[in-house]
Parts: sequence; C-alpha cells; structure tokens
Amino acid sequence: MQAGRDAILQAARTEFAKSGFHGTKMRDIAQRAGVSQGLLHHHFQGKDGLWNAVGEQASAEFLAYVADVVAQETLGVESIPTAIRTYLRYWREHPDAFRINLWRLLDGPTEERKSRSRSLNERAVPLIKQAQQAGLLRNDMPTGLVLCIAGSLVQFWLHSRIEMQDAIEIGGGEMPDDEEFIRHIMRLIEAPARSAAQPPRSL
Repeated sequence: MQAGRDAILQAARTEFAKSGFHGTKMRDIAQRAGVSQGLLHHHFQGKDGLWNAVGEQASAEFLAYVADVVAQETLGVESIPTAIRTYLRYWREHPDAFRINLWRLLDGPTEERKSRSRSLNERAVPLIKQAQQAGLLRNDMPTGLVLCIAGSLVQFWLHSRIEMQDAIEIGGGEMPDDEEFIRHIMRLIEAPARSAAQPPRSL
C-alpha cells in the first residue's frame, strides 16, 4: 500500500513540475503512477491534498538539505555566503522542486502557499537576524527584507539567465560564475563597514 502511495507522490511531483497545479489533471497523475484515479482519492482525497503532500515532501527535503547552515550557533564571515551557496546548490540539484516552487508563485492555492512560506521563513529569518546582530549583515532594513533580497536574486539567477546575461553584456560586463554572483549579493546585504572594505568588481 505504501508503495502505491509513494508512486502516486512521485508521479504527482513530476506532473506538477511540468504543468503546475491548475494545469495538472488527476488522470495524468494516475496514468503516470500506473494506478486508478480512485486510489489517488483514497490516499489524498483530491488534487489539493496531493499538491499539499508534494509540497510537504519537497519542504522536508529542503529543510534537511539546509539544516546545518540554518542551525549554526556561532556565525563567522563565511556563514551567510555558505548559506546562500547551499540554497543555490539545492535548487540546481532539485530542478523539479524548483519548477514546483515557481508554479506555486504563479497558480498554487493561496492557503498552501501561505503555510509553506510561514514554515520556511520561521527557520530562515532567525539566521539572518543572528547575522545582523553579529555585525555581519546590514541592520538598516528589516531582517526579512535582507533575506528576501538574497533569496530573490538567487531565484532570478536561476530562472532568468537569458535576461540577466543580456543586461550584463549590454552594460559592457561579463557573466559571472556562481561564486562571483554570491559575492555581489553579499556586497548588497553585508554590513556597510564590511562592504566598504571590499571594493566591488564590475559586472
């Protein structure tokens, strides 16, 4: 019975990554999983239940992946760059989760999106707050905004490579690699004294 449930979850994850919540049909999931639609309803009650279960699975994987960097007790100068690097690497290694997250923003049920956002931010925001208090990150803006600036830049870096490359090349620069891009993010969010000590490199 568990094998059937796992097959349904994997099939749903694949279909949701491909077509989003509204674009995915229960029959497509059932066909991919090799089960009847009735078994989908037996295990998950409906598409909302499946979407929630896939989201919970992906969130659990993500939290396990970043657990060590989020739970740091003592922060050093490399703590936040390492956290950003880990965040970026997770999405590169889990493209289906990345696509589902993009679909969540576009057409996912609002309540599920709100619940997932709250759960993840409650774990990430304290790390940023700790870094602000340690003088590593700027404290002249809300903690959550510092987190969102870093996170949104990583997201844009991954899903809008063409647009970013065009903007940088038209400006006369060269596309940076991941490590250089993370250094640019840090210059935006680190404490002013630290940023001033590290002259920016042109893009």
